[in-house]
Order: sequence, then C-alpha cells, then structure tokens
Amino acid sequence: MDWPTWAVMVPLFVIGTLFGSFFNVVGIRVPKGESVVAPRSSCSSCRHPLNAIDLLPILGWLVRGGKCHYCGERFSPIYMLGELAGGVLFATLPFLVNKPSELWIAYPLASVLLILTVSDLKYMLLPNKIIYPAMLLFVALRLVVHPLPLWQYALGFLLGGGILFGVSYMAILLRKPPMGFGDIRLMALIGLVMGVKLVLLCIFLSALLGSLIGLSLIASGKLSRKSPMPYGPFIAVAGLVAFCYGDSLMTWYVNLIT
Repeated sequence: MDWPTWAVMVPLFVIGTLFGSFFNVVGIRVPKGESVVAPRSSCSSCRHPLNAIDLLPILGWLVRGGKCHYCGERFSPIYMLGELAGGVLFATLPFLVNKPSELWIAYPLASVLLILTVSDLKYMLLPNKIIYPAMLLFVALRLVVHPLPLWQYALGFLLGGGILFGVSYMAILLRKPPMGFGDIRLMALIGLVMGVKLVLLCIFLSALLGSLIGLSLIASGKLSRKSPMPYGPFIAVAGLVAFCYGDSLMTWYVNLIT
C-alpha cells in the first residue's frame, strides 16, 4: 500500500478502536438494562473502576496482559476483539465498498452488527432495544440512499425474516430446537439494508459458515451436538461479506456454472 492509503487507514483504525470500545459497552450493558454512560467501566470480578491505561483500546489489554491490574482476574477476550474489529472495519470499509454513497450505510451497519455480535457472544441474546432502533435508522437512510428501487429493500425485509421464521417453524414441527426470534429479526434487518438478492446470499453464507464452524467445534470436542451456539455472529459476518462482495461473488458463481 502507498502512503496516501496508510494516511487514511491509520487514523480510521484508531477511531474505529475507540468506537469498538464503546460498542463493547453497548453490547454488554444494554441487554442487562444498564446505562451505557454510567457508571465507569470496572472489573467484573473485583468491581474496581478501570483507570486510563486499562481503557486504552487494544493497548490497555496488551499492557495488562489481559488481566485486571487490581485483582489479577482475566478479562474476556471479547473486549479486545471488539476493539480490534472496530478498528479493522473502520479502516477498510472505504476500500471495500464500491459506491461511496453506500458508506453512509456501511458504517452504521458495521457498528450495529458489531454491537449485536458482542451481545450474542456474551449472553446469546440479540436485544430488541438495539434491533428495532436500527431498523428505524436504516429505513430513514434507505429513503435517502437507495441504489435499488425501494420495493427491493421492503421485499428483502420480508424475505429475510420470513425465510428464517419458516425454518424455525419447520424445526418446531420436527421437534428440533428453533431459531431465536433475535436471529429472525436480525436477518430481516439485513434484508432491509441490502435488498432481495443480497439477503438471500447472506442466508446461504451464514448457514454455510455456521455449519462449518459448528462441525469443526464438535469434531474437536469443544462443543457437543446439543450445545447451543450463537448464530448472530455468523449472520453478522455473512452480512458484511454480502454487503462488500455480494455482487462479485454472485457474478463469479454464475460464470462458474455457465
């Protein structure tokens, strides 16, 4: 990469880690009904408030060795990974999104998906308090920025939620564990943002990714067949891949089979 590229990516990475740290707070506190503003972040074990060094995104985790400075208890790697993910996403999105106007969608989408991933990994919960406001936000954004006809996004919303609802209903009929309603609402949100074609791709990619990782964890003995596994992170990753590379992937696939 040349210097102009670095000059853009480095500041965006730093800003992204700061936002990622805040997204960690939102994803961890909102499901518990807590304020994201107060009190100050503290160790979950000894409850001692964290100081300025502890709160430095990524660096604080590395300096302390991933442990509380006061009681020595290990911090969850979710905190550092959330900050790192925020930095990487903020730094790379301008180079991954083909249409500059879609950055108005890409940054809010990545932010919401990161918050929901933290929440699902921590609690296996995708809170309505995050998903419903996000739906309203993207309705407003898509009324302004919409490369596709508006009906595509409306139909994507119905298909995204409807297909997963149908899968969940079939699981109930077969006496299998159904999908959570949070996953259904999240896929509806993806459809609202991306439209029909890309939400279908997201459904396929999330199922593929979930199956591959789930089977790998079962084969390695780290997960039993009956153990629940959060599906939201797979939807989030698949959604970002579909948003950034969906058209290219579908063109590649069509060329492959024709």
